[in-house]
Amino acid sequence: MSSLQEDVRNLLKLLYSMSPAYNSVVQALFILPQRARVLMGMYPELMEKEEELMELFSLRYSERGLMEAREGLGYHLASLYRRFFRILADAKTRGLLLSLANISEEEFREFDPLRAWIEVSLKYLAEVSKDALKLLDIVATKLSDKESVSLDEIRRAASDIKNFDALMETLKRFFLLPYEEPSWIYRRDCPLLLDVYSDLRSRLREMLR
Repeated sequence: MSSLQEDVRNLLKLLYSMSPAYNSVVQALFILPQRARVLMGMYPELMEKEEELMELFSLRYSERGLMEAREGLGYHLASLYRRFFRILADAKTRGLLLSLANISEEEFREFDPLRAWIEVSLKYLAEVSKDALKLLDIVATKLSDKESVSLDEIRRAASDIKNFDALMETLKRFFLLPYEEPSWIYRRDCPLLLDVYSDLRSRLREMLR
């Protein structure tokens, strides 16, 4: 019988291999809700099977014309990774998980699904929405020496960026700023501020040069 350490390690590797960074179906579900035209541009092969996917993953269109998952397999797959990423974005729970697997941060770097997803997200947004990355950089800078910052303060600091609310929603959807409070963002809401992702924080700054 395998040991607990091996089982946890294998579980992490399995979640890594089917994570949004590498599986287009999980990725599409993870970033919902989205407009059909956005999904068609990102996943043309998937959207050719739109009706089948909607039935299989219990997807539907909202009154605003957004495809979304509110129940069923699609909802639960996306929720699984959002919850798992929150564990990995919290230094304490992350440490407990790696301790159970008996692996170091250096070892985990090779199959860290949150790291892989942040890399994919940064690359994608650098191509389609540089302003979203500018906004992310502003938030990360504001939170670099404090535990929280108000949304109003961020809005003032980003006064030259258009579509502020839409861009914040994009950053939330891509789990680059998964904040939950309507008026405040906390340091824990910015995965890039984890010490283990300092290289990704530097990469963000390079993308904005």
